[in-house]
Amino acid sequence: MAKFSFSGGVAVLGGDDRQVIVAEAMLTMAPWVKTLGLTGLPADPRLLSAADLKEALTGARIVILPISGVDPRGLVKTSDPTVVIKIDPDFFNLVERKTLLVTGMLPPHLQQMATERWVRVCEYGDHDLIAVPNAIPTAEGAIQLMMEKTAYTVDGAACLILGFGRVARALASRLQALGAVVTVAARNPQQLATAADLGYKPLPLNQLEQAVSQANVIFNTIPALMLTAPLLAEISPDTLIIDLASAPGGVDFEAAKRYQITAILALGLPGKVAPRTAGQILATNLPGLIKQELSRLS
Repeated sequence: MAKFSFSGGVAVLGGDDRQVIVAEAMLTMAPWVKTLGLTGLPADPRLLSAADLKEALTGARIVILPISGVDPRGLVKTSDPTVVIKIDPDFFNLVERKTLLVTGMLPPHLQQMATERWVRVCEYGDHDLIAVPNAIPTAEGAIQLMMEKTAYTVDGAACLILGFGRVARALASRLQALGAVVTVAARNPQQLATAADLGYKPLPLNQLEQAVSQANVIFNTIPALMLTAPLLAEISPDTLIIDLASAPGGVDFEAAKRYQITAILALGLPGKVAPRTAGQILATNLPGLIKQELSRLS
Protein backbone atom coordinates (compact mmCIF):
# COMPACT_ATOMS: atom_id res chain seq x y z
CA MET A 1 0.00 0.00 0.00
CA ALA A 2 1.40 3.38 -0.97
CA LYS A 3 2.11 5.73 1.92
CA PHE A 4 -0.59 8.29 2.47
CA SER A 5 -0.91 10.80 5.30
CA PHE A 6 -3.08 13.73 6.32
CA SER A 7 -3.21 16.40 8.97
CA GLY A 8 -5.21 15.45 12.04
CA GLY A 9 -5.58 12.19 13.88
CA VAL A 10 -7.83 9.17 14.10
CA ALA A 11 -10.27 8.13 16.81
CA VAL A 12 -11.01 4.40 17.03
CA LEU A 13 -14.08 3.88 19.19
CA GLY A 14 -15.10 0.55 20.66
CA GLY A 15 -14.70 -2.85 19.06
CA ASP A 16 -12.70 -5.95 19.87
CA ASP A 17 -9.33 -7.45 18.89
CA ARG A 18 -10.04 -6.60 15.25
CA GLN A 19 -10.14 -2.90 16.09
CA VAL A 20 -6.77 -3.12 17.82
CA ILE A 21 -5.24 -4.26 14.52
CA VAL A 22 -7.12 -1.49 12.68
CA ALA A 23 -5.82 1.12 15.13
CA GLU A 24 -2.24 -0.03 14.53
CA ALA A 25 -2.76 0.08 10.74
CA MET A 26 -4.02 3.67 10.90
CA LEU A 27 -0.69 4.76 12.37
CA THR A 28 0.74 4.38 8.85
CA MET A 29 -1.55 7.22 7.74
CA ALA A 30 -2.03 9.44 10.77
CA PRO A 31 0.29 11.19 13.24
CA TRP A 32 -1.69 9.73 16.16
CA VAL A 33 -4.57 7.39 16.96
CA LYS A 34 -6.75 7.74 20.04
CA THR A 35 -8.89 4.86 21.24
CA LEU A 36 -11.82 4.59 23.63
CA GLY A 37 -13.46 1.44 24.98
CA LEU A 38 -10.76 -0.75 23.46
CA THR A 39 -8.46 -3.02 25.45
CA GLY A 40 -5.33 -5.00 24.58
CA LEU A 41 -3.51 -2.13 22.88
CA PRO A 42 0.23 -2.51 22.21
CA ALA A 43 2.66 0.00 23.66
CA ASP A 44 3.20 2.81 21.13
CA PRO A 45 3.68 6.51 21.92
CA ARG A 46 1.36 7.47 19.04
CA LEU A 47 -1.38 5.03 20.07
CA LEU A 48 -3.23 6.76 22.88
CA SER A 49 -6.02 5.62 25.16
CA ALA A 50 -8.48 8.49 25.70
CA ALA A 51 -10.14 9.14 29.04
CA ASP A 52 -13.50 10.08 27.54
CA LEU A 53 -15.33 10.72 24.29
CA LYS A 54 -14.45 14.40 24.15
CA GLU A 55 -10.75 13.66 24.43
CA ALA A 56 -10.96 10.90 21.83
CA LEU A 57 -12.73 13.09 19.26
CA THR A 58 -10.76 16.32 19.73
CA GLY A 59 -8.55 16.85 16.69
CA ALA A 60 -9.68 13.65 14.97
CA ARG A 61 -10.36 13.94 11.24
CA ILE A 62 -11.38 10.29 11.01
CA VAL A 63 -13.57 8.40 13.48
CA ILE A 64 -13.70 4.61 13.11
CA LEU A 65 -16.46 2.49 14.66
CA PRO A 66 -16.56 -1.35 14.63
CA ILE A 67 -17.77 -3.26 11.59
CA SER A 68 -20.88 -4.13 13.63
CA GLY A 69 -21.78 -0.43 13.72
CA VAL A 70 -24.26 0.42 16.46
CA ASP A 71 -27.20 -1.38 18.03
CA PRO A 72 -30.82 -0.09 17.77
CA ARG A 73 -30.18 2.21 20.74
CA GLY A 74 -27.12 3.74 19.07
CA LEU A 75 -24.69 1.98 21.40
CA VAL A 76 -21.26 0.87 20.18
CA LYS A 77 -19.86 -2.46 21.36
CA THR A 78 -16.74 -2.06 23.48
CA SER A 79 -14.19 -4.51 24.87
CA ASP A 80 -13.94 -2.35 28.01
CA PRO A 81 -17.19 -2.93 29.96
CA THR A 82 -16.68 0.28 31.95
CA VAL A 83 -16.98 2.46 28.83
CA VAL A 84 -20.30 3.39 27.20
CA ILE A 85 -20.22 4.94 23.73
CA LYS A 86 -23.48 6.14 22.22
CA ILE A 87 -23.96 7.69 18.79
CA ASP A 88 -26.53 10.43 19.36
CA PRO A 89 -26.82 14.25 19.11
CA ASP A 90 -24.34 14.68 21.97
CA PHE A 91 -21.83 12.57 20.06
CA PHE A 92 -22.18 14.63 16.90
CA ASN A 93 -21.83 17.85 18.91
CA LEU A 94 -18.32 16.66 19.81
CA VAL A 95 -17.35 15.61 16.28
CA GLU A 96 -15.60 18.30 14.24
CA ARG A 97 -17.20 19.45 10.98
CA LYS A 98 -16.17 17.54 7.84
CA THR A 99 -14.94 14.60 9.89
CA LEU A 100 -15.13 11.21 8.15
CA LEU A 101 -17.11 8.66 10.18
CA VAL A 102 -16.13 5.12 9.15
CA THR A 103 -18.29 2.19 10.22
CA GLY A 104 -19.60 -1.14 9.02
CA MET A 105 -23.18 0.12 9.00
CA LEU A 106 -25.14 3.04 10.39
CA PRO A 107 -28.93 3.32 10.74
CA PRO A 108 -30.59 5.86 8.41
CA HIS A 109 -31.62 8.22 11.22
CA LEU A 110 -28.00 8.47 12.39
CA GLN A 111 -26.82 8.99 8.82
CA GLN A 112 -29.26 11.89 8.57
CA MET A 113 -27.95 13.27 11.84
CA ALA A 114 -24.40 13.08 10.50
CA THR A 115 -25.37 14.87 7.28
CA GLU A 116 -27.02 17.69 9.21
CA ARG A 117 -23.79 18.19 11.14
CA TRP A 118 -21.49 18.09 8.10
CA VAL A 119 -20.05 14.68 8.97
CA ARG A 120 -19.45 12.32 6.05
CA VAL A 121 -20.26 8.63 6.59
CA CYS A 122 -18.35 5.76 4.98
CA GLU A 123 -20.09 2.40 5.42
CA TYR A 124 -17.78 -0.48 4.60
CA GLY A 125 -19.54 -3.57 5.94
CA ASP A 126 -21.00 -4.52 2.55
CA HIS A 127 -17.98 -3.50 0.47
CA ASP A 128 -16.62 -6.45 -1.52
CA LEU A 129 -13.06 -5.85 -0.32
CA ILE A 130 -14.27 -6.48 3.24
CA ALA A 131 -17.35 -8.68 2.85
CA VAL A 132 -15.93 -11.29 0.47
CA PRO A 133 -12.93 -12.34 2.59
CA ASN A 134 -15.01 -11.95 5.79
CA ALA A 135 -17.41 -14.59 4.47
CA ILE A 136 -14.74 -17.25 5.04
CA PRO A 137 -14.38 -16.92 8.84
CA THR A 138 -18.15 -16.50 9.05
CA ALA A 139 -18.66 -19.81 7.24
CA GLU A 140 -16.01 -21.57 9.32
CA GLY A 141 -17.55 -20.21 12.51
CA ALA A 142 -21.00 -21.42 11.47
CA ILE A 143 -19.67 -24.92 10.86
CA GLN A 144 -17.88 -24.82 14.21
CA LEU A 145 -21.21 -23.96 15.86
CA MET A 146 -22.88 -26.84 14.04
CA MET A 147 -20.22 -29.26 15.28
CA GLU A 148 -20.53 -27.99 18.85
CA LYS A 149 -24.33 -28.01 18.99
CA THR A 150 -25.15 -31.31 17.26
CA ALA A 151 -24.52 -34.94 18.15
CA TYR A 152 -23.65 -36.04 14.62
CA THR A 153 -20.99 -35.41 11.99
CA VAL A 154 -21.15 -32.84 9.23
CA ASP A 155 -20.59 -35.74 6.85
CA GLY A 156 -24.01 -36.97 5.77
CA ALA A 157 -25.96 -34.19 7.50
CA ALA A 158 -28.84 -32.57 5.62
CA CYS A 159 -28.02 -28.85 5.56
CA LEU A 160 -30.44 -26.23 4.24
CA ILE A 161 -29.04 -22.78 3.44
CA LEU A 162 -31.41 -19.86 2.95
CA GLY A 163 -29.96 -17.36 0.50
CA PHE A 164 -26.99 -17.62 -1.85
CA GLY A 165 -24.91 -14.51 -1.30
CA ARG A 166 -21.29 -14.25 -0.23
CA VAL A 167 -21.62 -16.01 3.12
CA ALA A 168 -23.96 -18.70 1.80
CA ARG A 169 -21.58 -19.55 -1.05
CA ALA A 170 -18.59 -19.81 1.27
CA LEU A 171 -20.63 -21.94 3.67
CA ALA A 172 -22.11 -24.25 1.03
CA SER A 173 -18.73 -25.13 -0.50
CA ARG A 174 -17.22 -25.96 2.89
CA LEU A 175 -20.20 -28.03 4.03
CA GLN A 176 -20.13 -29.95 0.75
CA ALA A 177 -16.39 -30.58 1.09
CA LEU A 178 -17.06 -32.08 4.54
CA GLY A 179 -19.66 -34.45 3.09
CA ALA A 180 -22.90 -32.66 3.96
CA VAL A 181 -25.93 -32.91 1.69
CA VAL A 182 -26.51 -29.24 0.85
CA THR A 183 -29.76 -27.65 -0.28
CA VAL A 184 -29.76 -23.98 -1.28
CA ALA A 185 -33.03 -22.04 -1.13
CA ALA A 186 -33.10 -18.77 -3.07
CA ARG A 187 -35.55 -16.54 -4.90
CA ASN A 188 -33.33 -15.62 -7.85
CA PRO A 189 -33.49 -18.22 -10.68
CA GLN A 190 -29.90 -17.44 -11.67
CA GLN A 191 -28.70 -18.17 -8.14
CA LEU A 192 -30.61 -21.45 -8.16
CA ALA A 193 -29.05 -22.41 -11.49
CA THR A 194 -25.58 -21.61 -10.15
CA ALA A 195 -26.27 -23.66 -7.02
CA ALA A 196 -27.31 -26.63 -9.15
CA ASP A 197 -24.16 -26.31 -11.28
CA LEU A 198 -22.07 -26.45 -8.10
CA GLY A 199 -23.71 -29.67 -6.99
CA TYR A 200 -26.20 -28.34 -4.44
CA LYS A 201 -29.90 -29.11 -4.49
CA PRO A 202 -31.70 -25.91 -5.60
CA LEU A 203 -34.97 -24.95 -3.95
CA PRO A 204 -37.25 -21.96 -4.62
CA LEU A 205 -37.85 -19.99 -1.43
CA ASN A 206 -41.61 -20.42 -1.76
CA GLN A 207 -41.20 -24.20 -1.33
CA LEU A 208 -39.56 -24.19 2.09
CA GLU A 209 -42.21 -26.11 4.05
CA GLN A 210 -41.13 -29.64 3.14
CA ALA A 211 -37.42 -28.81 3.07
CA VAL A 212 -37.33 -27.42 6.62
CA SER A 213 -38.96 -30.59 7.95
CA GLN A 214 -36.20 -32.72 6.41
CA ALA A 215 -33.18 -30.63 7.41
CA ASN A 216 -30.81 -31.46 10.24
CA VAL A 217 -29.37 -27.94 10.25
CA ILE A 218 -30.80 -24.76 8.74
CA PHE A 219 -28.50 -21.81 8.06
CA ASN A 220 -30.21 -18.49 7.33
CA THR A 221 -28.27 -15.72 5.56
CA ILE A 222 -31.23 -13.56 4.46
CA PRO A 223 -31.78 -10.36 6.50
CA ALA A 224 -35.57 -10.70 6.57
CA LEU A 225 -38.05 -12.84 8.50
CA MET A 226 -37.80 -16.19 6.72
CA LEU A 227 -38.44 -18.82 9.39
CA THR A 228 -41.88 -17.78 10.58
CA ALA A 229 -43.94 -19.49 13.28
CA PRO A 230 -45.91 -21.60 10.73
CA LEU A 231 -42.67 -22.85 9.17
CA LEU A 232 -41.11 -23.51 12.56
CA ALA A 233 -44.13 -25.65 13.43
CA GLU A 234 -42.99 -28.04 10.67
CA ILE A 235 -39.47 -28.39 12.10
CA SER A 236 -38.34 -31.14 14.45
CA PRO A 237 -37.05 -29.99 17.85
CA ASP A 238 -33.85 -31.85 16.95
CA THR A 239 -33.18 -29.43 14.08
CA LEU A 240 -30.54 -26.77 14.71
CA ILE A 241 -31.02 -23.27 13.27
CA ILE A 242 -28.01 -20.98 12.84
CA ASP A 243 -28.96 -17.46 11.78
CA LEU A 244 -26.10 -15.59 10.10
CA ALA A 245 -28.12 -12.58 8.95
CA SER A 246 -27.60 -9.17 10.51
CA ALA A 247 -29.70 -8.35 13.59
CA PRO A 248 -32.51 -9.01 14.27
CA GLY A 249 -32.00 -12.00 11.97
CA GLY A 250 -34.51 -13.97 9.94
CA VAL A 251 -36.00 -16.27 12.57
CA ASP A 252 -39.02 -15.91 14.84
CA PHE A 253 -36.95 -16.69 17.93
CA GLU A 254 -39.93 -16.56 20.30
CA ALA A 255 -41.73 -19.17 18.23
CA ALA A 256 -38.59 -21.30 18.05
CA LYS A 257 -38.41 -21.22 21.83
CA ARG A 258 -42.05 -22.29 22.11
CA TYR A 259 -41.38 -25.23 19.80
CA GLN A 260 -38.20 -26.10 21.75
CA ILE A 261 -36.01 -25.61 18.68
CA THR A 262 -32.45 -24.46 19.22
CA ALA A 263 -32.04 -21.27 17.16
CA ILE A 264 -28.84 -19.24 17.42
CA LEU A 265 -28.38 -15.69 16.16
CA ALA A 266 -24.67 -15.95 15.34
CA LEU A 267 -23.50 -12.36 14.98
CA GLY A 268 -19.88 -11.24 14.61
CA LEU A 269 -18.44 -14.70 13.98
CA PRO A 270 -15.23 -13.45 12.29
CA GLY A 271 -14.26 -11.53 15.42
CA LYS A 272 -15.06 -14.52 17.64
CA VAL A 273 -13.52 -17.43 15.74
CA ALA A 274 -10.72 -15.72 13.80
CA PRO A 275 -10.05 -12.24 15.22
CA ARG A 276 -6.52 -12.03 13.83
CA THR A 277 -7.60 -12.93 10.29
CA ALA A 278 -10.67 -10.69 10.50
CA GLY A 279 -8.56 -7.85 11.86
CA GLN A 280 -6.03 -8.22 9.06
CA ILE A 281 -8.85 -8.09 6.48
CA LEU A 282 -9.92 -4.74 7.91
CA ALA A 283 -6.41 -3.41 8.39
CA THR A 284 -5.43 -4.32 4.83
CA ASN A 285 -8.44 -2.74 3.14
CA LEU A 286 -9.76 0.07 5.34
CA PRO A 287 -6.83 2.48 4.80
CA GLY A 288 -7.37 2.34 1.03
CA LEU A 289 -11.12 2.93 1.36
CA ILE A 290 -10.47 5.82 3.74
CA LYS A 291 -7.92 7.30 1.33
CA GLN A 292 -10.54 7.25 -1.44
CA GLU A 293 -13.08 9.01 0.78
CA LEU A 294 -10.58 11.66 1.89
CA SER A 295 -9.70 12.32 -1.75
CA ARG A 296 -13.39 13.02 -2.47
CA LEU A 297 -13.57 15.36 0.51
CA SER A 298 -10.54 17.44 -0.53
